[in-house]
Amino acid sequence: MVVLLAGLTGCSLGGDDHPPGQAAQASDVVTEVRALLTRRAAAVHDGNRTAFLADVARRDTAFVRGQEQYFQNLRELPLQRFSFAVPDGGVETGGKGEVLARVFVSVQLDGFDKVPVETEARYGFRHTKQGRLRLVSVRDLEFERENDVDPAPWDLGSIQVESTGDVLGIFDARSINAAYQIMDSVEDGIEDVTREVPLKWSGRVVVYALTDLTVLSNLDHLPGGDPDHLDGVAFAVRAGPGSHEVASTRFLLHPRMIYRNDATRDRLIRHELTHVAIGSRDDAVPTWLSEGVAEYVSVQPIPAYERMISRDAVEAARQGLHGLPGGSTFNGDDSAANYGISWYACEYVASTFGEKALWRLLDAMRRGDGTDEEHQDAVLTATLGIDSAQLARGAGQKILATFG
Repeated sequence: MVVLLAGLTGCSLGGDDHPPGQAAQASDVVTEVRALLTRRAAAVHDGNRTAFLADVARRDTAFVRGQEQYFQNLRELPLQRFSFAVPDGGVETGGKGEVLARVFVSVQLDGFDKVPVETEARYGFRHTKQGRLRLVSVRDLEFERENDVDPAPWDLGSIQVESTGDVLGIFDARSINAAYQIMDSVEDGIEDVTREVPLKWSGRVVVYALTDLTVLSNLDHLPGGDPDHLDGVAFAVRAGPGSHEVASTRFLLHPRMIYRNDATRDRLIRHELTHVAIGSRDDAVPTWLSEGVAEYVSVQPIPAYERMISRDAVEAARQGLHGLPGGSTFNGDDSAANYGISWYACEYVASTFGEKALWRLLDAMRRGDGTDEEHQDAVLTATLGIDSAQLARGAGQKILATFG
C-alpha cells in the first residue's frame, strides 16, 4: 500500500487575501514553497504548533481545524523522520497568485519502519496581497486517484496512539476504549508467533484498530475486494510509489473485531501477525499455503479439543476434496471453506511429514520467482512426494477425522 501523508481536509485554491500586483518569478516561487515546507517539517519535530500553523491560510476555518488535527496526529506518532521535498519542475503558478506544488512527504516511524515511506501529494498555495505565500490545500482527490495514493489514518481524522515498545496501536475516539485489550493480545501474539515461526523478524508491529472502513477499503489489492468479507488484513507499506522495498508490514482489524474481546479475536491477531512475521517471503507462493500457514500458527496456543473450523470446510470435506483452493476465488463466497481447507492442508503436512516439512515447503515454494498454482505440483512432489490432489484428499480426511 502507498500511504499518503498529507493533511486532513481539502479545499479549492482560495486564500484569505488578494493576489500580489506582480507575480513572482517561477524560481522565487519554488524557493518560497520549499522554505515554507521546511518550516512546517521543523515545527513538527520541535512540537511547535504555532509555527506549523503560521503559513496556513486562515479564512477557511475547516481547513485550519484540519491542519491543527493533523499536527496533533503527527505529534502522537513516534517520528524518526518527517520531511518534505519538492522536485525540480514540480511547481506550477497560475493567475491570482495561485500555486500548485508536487510534494513528496517522507515519514519514518521510529522502531517500526526500516526505511522512510515517501509518498506523493499535490499541495495548493496562494500569495496574499502582501506577497506572502500561504498553504490553502493539502489534498487533491483526483490526483490521489490518478496516482493510486491511499490515505493513512492520521490523514483522515483524529487518531489516538498507544505504544508498548513492540506494538504501535492506532485507534480513534470510538475504538480507544478497546486499546488495552488489543495491545495485550498483540503483545501475547508476538510471543506466540515468534515461538512458532522459524524465521527471523523484528517482533514489532503497527496495528490499526479503527471504527471507520476508509483505510481498509482503500488498501491496494484488497483480498476479495470487499472489506466486509475480512476480519483483518496484513499489508505491506512500500518505501515509495513504484518501489519494491518494503518499509514495514502492518495489519488492520475490521471494526466488528475491535470490541470482540475473546479467543476468536486473539486467534485472528495471531493469524495477521504470522503474515507480518513472514513478510514478503510468502508473496509469490500459492494463496492456500500463505493463508494455511497463518491459520496453522494461529491455533497452536489453543488446546486441540478447543480448536474450531468452519462448517463450510467440514461440508466440503464430506463432499470430497480433489484440489486445493485457488487464489483467484480464495476470498470469495467460499472463503470460510477455503481457510479451513488450507489450514488442514498444513495440518496434514505437519502431522504426516513433520512440522519442519511445512516450513521447507514454504521455502521451496518461494524460491526464485516463486511458484504459481500451475507449477505447485512439481514443488510439492519434489518436497513431499505428493501432488496437490493427494494433499487435498489428505486434508479432507483429516478434517473429517477431527471434526466429523
